[in-house]
Amino acid sequence: MVGDLGQARAIQLKRKWRWNPRRGLANLTIFMLMVVFFLMVMYFTAGKSQGQSDYQREVFVEKGDTLWEIALEYYPKVDPRITIAEIKRINNLEVSMIYPGQRLRLPD
Repeated sequence: MVGDLGQARAIQLKRKWRWNPRRGLANLTIFMLMVVFFLMVMYFTAGKSQGQSDYQREVFVEKGDTLWEIALEYYPKVDPRITIAEIKRINNLEVSMIYPGQRLRLPD
């Protein structure tokens, strides 16, 4: 009798772990969607990881230049305060003081 219980449990485990085609296809579909999503994320973030950034132009500061003048010269249709904030962020400037000969990267 004891041997019969052991065999019954083994049979139940075998039935419990049997392959279910519908569930397997659903899991495969979910896995494939996750892979596609991961590849899309990698593709769209690759530019920043390869050294490409948000700026295209560089300006060398001349004597008498200010961030306000540079913002108005290169972005006449944009509020200069927004442009100055972006220039400061890109160039890691804490204050708005710039020096002749300094290279500034400008936003795209």
